[in-house]
Amino acid sequence: MKKYLPILLGIFLYIHHTTLKASDLTKACKFSGTVVSKGKAIPFANVIVKGTSIGTVTDEAGVFSLCELKKGTYTITVSAVGYKTSEIKVDVDETGRKNIEVELQEDLLQLDEVVVSADRGMLKRTQAPVMVNTIAPALFASTQSVVIGEALNFMPGLRLENDCQNCGFNQVRMNGMEGPYSQILINSRPIFSELAGVYGLELLPANMIDRVEVVRGGGSVLYGSNAIAGTINIILKDANINSYEIGASGSLIGTGMNGSNGPVGDYTVNFNNTLVASNNQTGITIYGFTRDRSMFDANGDGFSELAPMSNLCLGSRFWQRVGVRGKLSVDIFTIREKRDGGNKQDLPLHERDVAEAVKHDMRAGSLIYERYFRQFDLLTVFASSQYLKRDSYYGANQSLNSYGESYDFTYNTGIQYKALVGISTVTMGTELTGSKLSDTKLAYRDLNHPIFDIDPVSGDTLGVTYPHVDNTNVSDQSLLTTGLFIQHDMGIGKWKTSTGVRFEQYRIED
Repeated sequence: MKKYLPILLGIFLYIHHTTLKASDLTKACKFSGTVVSKGKAIPFANVIVKGTSIGTVTDEAGVFSLCELKKGTYTITVSAVGYKTSEIKVDVDETGRKNIEVELQEDLLQLDEVVVSADRGMLKRTQAPVMVNTIAPALFASTQSVVIGEALNFMPGLRLENDCQNCGFNQVRMNGMEGPYSQILINSRPIFSELAGVYGLELLPANMIDRVEVVRGGGSVLYGSNAIAGTINIILKDANINSYEIGASGSLIGTGMNGSNGPVGDYTVNFNNTLVASNNQTGITIYGFTRDRSMFDANGDGFSELAPMSNLCLGSRFWQRVGVRGKLSVDIFTIREKRDGGNKQDLPLHERDVAEAVKHDMRAGSLIYERYFRQFDLLTVFASSQYLKRDSYYGANQSLNSYGESYDFTYNTGIQYKALVGISTVTMGTELTGSKLSDTKLAYRDLNHPIFDIDPVSGDTLGVTYPHVDNTNVSDQSLLTTGLFIQHDMGIGKWKTSTGVRFEQYRIED
């Protein structure tokens, strides 16, 4: 992560410089308003000019201001957590001066929440052609979930299973189907590889996530054929206000359990920092998370029921508005995790009766450019990738041949255009998804097949040697998928239809 620090520092200095330059511009913003509900101001509500990249957030008094609005008619979209989204049309004259008041209605069940997983675009849940369930930050907080996997148990139709007490492997079952049948997305992009998905639900901390959207059901035209059981779309946090947050939590596992080694600790520390320029042209989010969990033995047999774990995550999300109708977003994050299950924790891995241990080094990034055309047509160009190195040991009975090393590189790039045609919406595009996986069994001394040096005359054993086995290539596979898709959505009153087709071509080299 050290090589990213100069980049992040440069971005901070750029935003600070932009903030200073924008002070005069902010004073010249003549379009303003207040967001209220039942006479009370709503702070930190999102205010967006539909069909443009212009947007802002209300302050503590519920007041907002918008710049760069020229003469014309605009649709203003206002949303806030716990309230129904409101859209109003406003006319702006040559002076650009206008003051409005927006009244929001409470939405305790959050049925009017805006989601993106339905059609890869901003859409109210009630208007989506498919059912989209969401996990909001409030649920992470109320359930004390420090990673994404812990909160999935509270979603209908989902169940998180811990399928290995030694290594801590877990998977999410959707509609009763096993983990490989579900597709995990990050910001709607399939860069979360199969190798990362083995332990991935405990790799991603909750403080880097804005929300999780879950679509249950068969594969989607927009997301590909991997989503047989459904999709889990992880939306990362976006900077919209100047804020900072630091938190720590701790829990004791096994309290009051007779025969266990409890209570043992599980401690986390996290921070979030967001900075937005005064003219709302630039923003950045920086987040960090660390976790330390001790081994838990539930029955005193010396073997772990919960493997000891340490996790470190650092990341950033940066966005820059390009003109009035364009936006560029950049994401980078790195995760390092180590878990070490089995027994005899004080001995080396190959000296234990059973040991299952892994070390992950993950780096991921994405680049997204969005541009509005006509009134509400949206062009999206995207590229994202993920690199993962995993060192592992899965062995028993003091085995020396159980060390492994894996490398995985996944990338996804493409272009998408979403057009409004009358009462219909047409989404079309093409994308290229590829991966490169290398799995190696590391060299070892073969103690099970000794070679004896026998004296041909006396028959005495003169010595013994143990053969050396070199690195063994278990897998060296490349996968390339090219997809072409088009989807048509239409709504007439309360009736909604969604039809689409997707063509995919696979090429596998092993």
